[in-house]
Amino acid sequence: MNESREGFNIINKIIDKLLYASIYLTGLLIAIMAVITCYEVASRYIFNVPTNWTADLAIFLLIFSTFLSMGYLQKEGKHVKVDLLISHFSPRATIIWNIVTSTVSLIFALALTYHGVNYTYQAFASHEYSWSMWRVITWPIKIGVPIGGALLIIQLIREIIVDYHAIKTSEPQKYFTYLTNPIIAIPIFLLLLVVSLYLYTISGAAGMVALMFVLLFAGVPIYSALGLVGAAGYFFVFGDSFLSASLPATAFRSLDSYSLVCLPLFVMVGVVLQYSKVNEEIFDVSSKWVGHWPGGDGIATVIACAIFAAVSTSSVATAVTIGLVALPALAARKYNKRLSYGLLAGGGTLGIMIPPSGSMIIYSAVTEESLGKLFIAGIIPGIIIAAAFILYVMYFCNKTGEYERKRKATWSERLISTRKGAWGLLAPVIIMGGIYSGIFTPLESGAAAVIYVIAMVLFRSKLKFSDLPQAFIQTTFNSTMVLSIVVGAMLMGDFMTLLQVPTKVVQYVQTLGLSPAYIIVALMIIYVILGMFLEVISCMLITLPIVYPLIISLGYDGIWFAVMVTINMEMALISPPVGLNLYVIASVAKTSIFEVVKGVVPFFLIMVAGMLLIGFFPILSTWLPSLMVAR
Repeated sequence: MNESREGFNIINKIIDKLLYASIYLTGLLIAIMAVITCYEVASRYIFNVPTNWTADLAIFLLIFSTFLSMGYLQKEGKHVKVDLLISHFSPRATIIWNIVTSTVSLIFALALTYHGVNYTYQAFASHEYSWSMWRVITWPIKIGVPIGGALLIIQLIREIIVDYHAIKTSEPQKYFTYLTNPIIAIPIFLLLLVVSLYLYTISGAAGMVALMFVLLFAGVPIYSALGLVGAAGYFFVFGDSFLSASLPATAFRSLDSYSLVCLPLFVMVGVVLQYSKVNEEIFDVSSKWVGHWPGGDGIATVIACAIFAAVSTSSVATAVTIGLVALPALAARKYNKRLSYGLLAGGGTLGIMIPPSGSMIIYSAVTEESLGKLFIAGIIPGIIIAAAFILYVMYFCNKTGEYERKRKATWSERLISTRKGAWGLLAPVIIMGGIYSGIFTPLESGAAAVIYVIAMVLFRSKLKFSDLPQAFIQTTFNSTMVLSIVVGAMLMGDFMTLLQVPTKVVQYVQTLGLSPAYIIVALMIIYVILGMFLEVISCMLITLPIVYPLIISLGYDGIWFAVMVTINMEMALISPPVGLNLYVIASVAKTSIFEVVKGVVPFFLIMVAGMLLIGFFPILSTWLPSLMVAR
């Protein structure tokens, strides 16, 4: 017994080392993306010799690194899932259910790896070259699919074994309802699974929708749930040979996008600034300039959120980063607690509106709208919503008097604070100034910002060189968490396209003779409802392949619709029961989720008003992008 346990421990250590090596290598590859992209900028502007390989290599590195890191994310439990039902399970039932969901994910990982090996071997045997200007052998990049899949398989099998032993050693427990009893829940799940798969043989679209909801609400990680929906469609509708050819090819191509390469670069900028405590300097600058106003620290919080949003793609990161600094400051000045919670949860949502925006990157990847224009389109709406938040804070504090007013900072204090904060404030200037002036593409602006912030924090001794690997690893967590969902969603989206679902939806809606305005209102309501139950990125990836063609067919501007969807996703981030910002602020503030929800209601209503304003006046989102066209 002891020998077997010792052997298992040795295997565990080997697996841990493999997974850690994969995540460390992935973080390093993201940093290399930034370096080679900056090399392209230098070659173009200094030596007047543009390269034809840097952008392609950045994409290849993204693809390889994403698949390579999926296993480590599984180990750390970072893959996103819908846990509305399983969150009510007892500890023992949760362990049993984890075995079920891990087994489902294992089926997807096995299929991806098996067919990925064949896909890579065919590229090797045929000496396949890429179709890009940079003619490169493709198998060394494609091999990332089966290698990453193999690491994911190893981790899933380990989790199943560990959970099985945990069940054997745990005490039986009473179950509160029939559905939380695994003896009843598992057969129901398996029955629904069989019914969903059978529906594929009757109607591919019906089977797709049924299986998607069954897997998502069963708590299967979203990347594998959506991937299995697409893979099942390939198999049951088009056959095994089609599955073998399309599964690995579509998974590989899903990340072949210049827009998606931007994502880990912008994430790295935000992570490095967060790790280096530059967020504290940004908040201090805001506080020194407006802290003496009515509700001054609340206003400073909104401004700090807006500034950090301009270097980070993540609303959750914005809420956490500013919340760690602002909440103690607001508490010290005796601000109303619910106001503070709602302010940070709502202010954090600016992270997906004010560029660079993670939701805009996903929108661009799915719809092929210009990422630069999408980024610029979010500036005015982001400023409007931030200004509305500020006005509400001033109104609330004036009306209730629930705060202590700060003394006015001296000019000397302001200048000292601004001089320190200018290092961090320069990052959004590099990003947006570079894009809007035409000096940088969005990809190049992200790379330049990465090189700048790393050099800046090292030069100022805000971080040690030895701290960077941990920042790189956190970058990988945040970016692969999104990119793995992209892989699964693109598999499902490809199956939808093969079924011509978007075309059929457009044709059906046109036969109804509904007014375009009515359709927009209906879509916004649907997005609000979906956002209450689904994570933001998955919500967009599931719906956009169908909704975007419909919007374009109705004559609406795709850039304007991106802003509307983004505001809606901001609302989703503060909508129970899934709104991530609610849980983040509750965790940081060490309070109940209900207190945060009560505080966030006014900010939710402000966003509704903002969406109506942008809806009635599209020029607020399209004017700045139109100036870019004129350049």
